[in-house]
Amino acid sequence: MHVAKTGIIALTAALLTACAVGGPTLPAADTAAAQRLISPDETLQSLSFPAMGSTRVSGTIDGYKSPAYLVPVAKGKTLTVVLDSPSNNAYFNVQDAIDSSGYAVFNGNTGGRTARLTAPADMSYVIRPFQPRASARRNERVPYSLRVERS
Repeated sequence: MHVAKTGIIALTAALLTACAVGGPTLPAADTAAAQRLISPDETLQSLSFPAMGSTRVSGTIDGYKSPAYLVPVAKGKTLTVVLDSPSNNAYFNVQDAIDSSGYAVFNGNTGGRTARLTAPADMSYVIRPFQPRASARRNERVPYSLRVERS
């Protein structure tokens, strides 16, 4: 019986070590590139959650002001972002932090409320909630929540 317990303990330790060592590692978040990308009305927040897991963030788009979320994703892994808002005026774009052209790899105006992106390389994505210019000019406040997942 002592041998069986020792074997189970050794196997458990080996599996835990393998999971810790062999699990996905995240690239460093490119904060400098993301800061260059966002507007003065946005505040950058780095999201911290497991490499293979999810988190939920909530906020308000207040006119043109909103948070922007920085999420590093490893090559070949999928980033999924789901928007929930009681307003039809809540959208989000996802951009590659190093692409300063303004191109959105996901455009919420046309893509809907769910983005699924597979990273072609280790990279940092910037998730940018927004509302249409007409409602932003009226300084409307739009609540939202985002579920952000890496898989």
